[in-house]
Amino acid sequence: MKQQDQLSDKGITDGVKTVSYSVNTHGEYELVPGLGWQPVNIVNRQAWQEIEKNIASSMEKVASGKVSCLHYYMTVNQMDIGLLAKYTDQSRLRVRLHLIPSIFRRLHADTLKKYAELFKVTPQELTSGKLNAPIDKQDQYAE
Repeated sequence: MKQQDQLSDKGITDGVKTVSYSVNTHGEYELVPGLGWQPVNIVNRQAWQEIEKNIASSMEKVASGKVSCLHYYMTVNQMDIGLLAKYTDQSRLRVRLHLIPSIFRRLHADTLKKYAELFKVTPQELTSGKLNAPIDKQDQYAE
């Protein structure tokens, strides 16, 4: 990529500068600060659009009673059953069972507390089915 071809739009990085190689006027490669590369920005936007679709689908499933609210929290925090099992020190089978609403409603307080601490919500919010923002976005919504 030539220096004059560097992008000037914000891209997916929200204005955070990146560094890339480009060819200078003497035909040599050098590191140049930039704002991203258009194909990377396009792919990242498409990935986030897919994540947003998955979150919306999960919210519908929770609202219709097909899955417990754990499914939403897993989806919004980009976790799968294996990762959630590791974070809460449980087997994958147990976590899979906890996604079933009738089983989730009967969870022991200690198990609810593990999930609540991980997702930075209260056990009461979990049992009531309240769907909060992702862990990394909760500070933005706390105001």
